[in-house]
Amino acid sequence: MRNRTGLKYALYILSLWLLFISLFIMSYDKKFFSSALNYFNDRDAMILLSKITPKNIVFASSFIMILAGIFIFLYLLFSFRAGWSVACTVSDVKNESHEHLEFLTTYVMPLVFTDVNSKRTMLNLLIMIVAIGMIYVKTNRFYSNPSLALLGFRIFRAKIHDRGAKEFVIICHGEIDDSSTIRYIRLDNNTCLAKIT
Repeated sequence: MRNRTGLKYALYILSLWLLFISLFIMSYDKKFFSSALNYFNDRDAMILLSKITPKNIVFASSFIMILAGIFIFLYLLFSFRAGWSVACTVSDVKNESHEHLEFLTTYVMPLVFTDVNSKRTMLNLLIMIVAIGMIYVKTNRFYSNPSLALLGFRIFRAKIHDRGAKEFVIICHGEIDDSSTIRYIRLDNNTCLAKIT
């Protein structure tokens, strides 16, 4: 089973969607838009460059990451149309959905109130986002995703009975219990995306 590292990083970007929306709102600057409008009218790049501040960079970056999050969600929505396993039963189901809240309160919320006006804090924000992403993927916590929780996905730990029994972390839209039957797609050796049949 190959690890889908790219997918894990994509899920990490999606998990920070709320942070990027918050930074987008906090860094909005209408003066930047007037400077951009002047640039397009005069074709003078120096006008635009002279007006760019760390706040504008955070604003533009947040906008790009919000768009990336939308594309990632659409990719996930359409890429898992096929490749599901046969119907399998589950047992020893434990609800692990508190992982979403832990990730949100531990990593996302402290970054929401970052001062976006300073180069130093902007650099610190970038370093923290990259470092948290590397930890997130290396420790296989990519399923702790508050954005997926908002979309109705929950996290369970359970044994899947498919040519033997193996315990997985299961990301599922809806509730599963010991009487549920699911189809699944492995995301790595210990994690899968499931749908209830």
